[in-house]
Amino acid sequence: MCQEFYILESDQENWSLQIHLCTVFINLHTHHPTLSPGILEVESVYFGQGKTPVAPLRSVGLHPWYLEGIGLEVAKSWLNEQAALPATIAIGESGLDKVCQTPWDLQVLAFQHCVEFSESAGKPLIIHCVRAFSEIIALKKDWKPRQTWIFHGFDKNIQTAARVLRAGCCLSFGAALFRENSHAAESLRATPADRFFLETDDAGISIKAIYERAAFLRGVELRELEEMVKGNLERVFEIGTDL
Repeated sequence: MCQEFYILESDQENWSLQIHLCTVFINLHTHHPTLSPGILEVESVYFGQGKTPVAPLRSVGLHPWYLEGIGLEVAKSWLNEQAALPATIAIGESGLDKVCQTPWDLQVLAFQHCVEFSESAGKPLIIHCVRAFSEIIALKKDWKPRQTWIFHGFDKNIQTAARVLRAGCCLSFGAALFRENSHAAESLRATPADRFFLETDDAGISIKAIYERAAFLRGVELRELEEMVKGNLERVFEIGTDL
């Protein structure tokens, strides 16, 4: 059984990413790519992180935890260069976090820059959100982005999930699905098949295990779940796949 994938890249002005896959799990958001056969990983890269990306695909952003002292103009220049690369299929993670120490105004400004690059590059936005769902949904309503916004690491209840979904966003679920009495598990069951992704983020758990848990929670076969996520990747990221 085939367990490899390869990427065909085109020029930056008119890029079209074709990914040919076989028996693959799609990890939408990871800080620790494994480069394992049969797994498509989107490595999360933020300005100033101090390490070289290793995965063939990535998302690039201005993380709200790491904004102070970076120099936004330099960061914007970096983001502009990175956003244009064919390997970059998303902008982010970026967003708002009421728990971290970064000043709120700086978070909003950096988030706005990432939204602008998402729109200009024509690439979806991966959202980091901590206790700021109302604010981000309100900004989405005001800014009216064309690109899809994906809330990563979603672990909130059905009511919050419904608000995010009504706003036209997608959800990405990860290790929280394993927690007892998890809101994430409840929300995953209620999320339409065409509106979710799966991820490992920085958890020490495999994407295959997360797929198996998600399939169990939704009451579907693993292969059916793989097809759901593959279809979502094709639609949201406009990536052609052949599994």
